[in-house]
Amino acid sequence: MRLGIKMGLAMLALVCGAAAARAADGQPLIVYTENYPPFNYAKPDGSVAGLATDRVRQVLDAAGLQYEIKIVPWARAMNYARTRPDALIYTITRTPRREYGFDWLVLLAESNFHIFARAEETRPVTRENLEAGMFTASCVSGDLTCELLVWAGVPVANIIPIAKEGTGDFRMVLAGRADLYISDFSVNRRLRKAEGYSLDLTKPVMRLDSRAGFYLASGLNVPADIRARIKASYEQLKASGDYQLVSNEQQADGGQWEATLPDQGHWPDG
Repeated sequence: MRLGIKMGLAMLALVCGAAAARAADGQPLIVYTENYPPFNYAKPDGSVAGLATDRVRQVLDAAGLQYEIKIVPWARAMNYARTRPDALIYTITRTPRREYGFDWLVLLAESNFHIFARAEETRPVTRENLEAGMFTASCVSGDLTCELLVWAGVPVANIIPIAKEGTGDFRMVLAGRADLYISDFSVNRRLRKAEGYSLDLTKPVMRLDSRAGFYLASGLNVPADIRARIKASYEQLKASGDYQLVSNEQQADGGQWEATLPDQGHWPDG
């Protein structure tokens, strides 16, 4: 048993060592993301496009790095980013819980999270009322919004996580089975439009005072010189005025994309 464990650890060390060597000797980095239009999505020809993808390519090209972008399920992307020394990830949301587990290389877009309720809701949505358990809230299990609800003050017992992916939390509120859900303001507009729902069905009732944004990030196993090179490229592009964040207007309009709604919930589990 011990021999098997030692052999497994040795194999893991060889794989990680090989990946580190690839990143260090100019071999391509692997940049992982999910299908999350308009930020990142697969085109019919198999290439990866999107508003955030354009920024990632801009920074990595300016840094002179070789890379390959792959769309995979979000849980797999997160695992690779945490464990592989040649892996980057986007569009990942920066939160207090994961602050020290990643290196936040490039800010791609600001986030503007709000708590939403049904249009007819009249009770005041305040942190005090949230903490008192006045409201129930829904989120997709494992999604960033579940963490944000707790951060906003909703008791865990009042949060209804659902296994259904996509926009099930909005539908729970619409059906009256929960009072609240969380969404980025611009993304909420885009999702409702894409699904054929009127924006008047729900309303934003509280803006979260959060500095979470959407990023290109790496795990701490990526060589420090590679991370520094990416950050330097980003700072130089900003200083020259050539780099612009994805705007709220672009997020709301959705850009020009031919893809379905994301399969991993509203947010890159971030």
